[in-house]
Amino acid sequence: MWCYRRILKVQLRYAGHIMRGSSGPLLQLSQEGKIEGKRRQGRPRRNWMDGVKEWPGSTSYGDTKRKAENREEWRDMVANLRIEDAT
Repeated sequence: MWCYRRILKVQLRYAGHIMRGSSGPLLQLSQEGKIEGKRRQGRPRRNWMDGVKEWPGSTSYGDTKRKAENREEWRDMVANLRIEDAT
């Protein structure tokens, strides 16, 4: 279980880095950009950002991004991640 929590922490740290725009505009565009065309029929697939939105307890990308912009708050949230929160 410690390995699972460690993976989640790394993912959340990286997500905060991308959402703050510290990594440059290209990575931010890849997360926020819209793909043109038709989507496939059926249930929408889960993507990486859906999982990132769940951990801080937010429902939208904008809410998660606002939390990540406050670097100290985001860092504390990632450091205090409990395994009960992750399952």
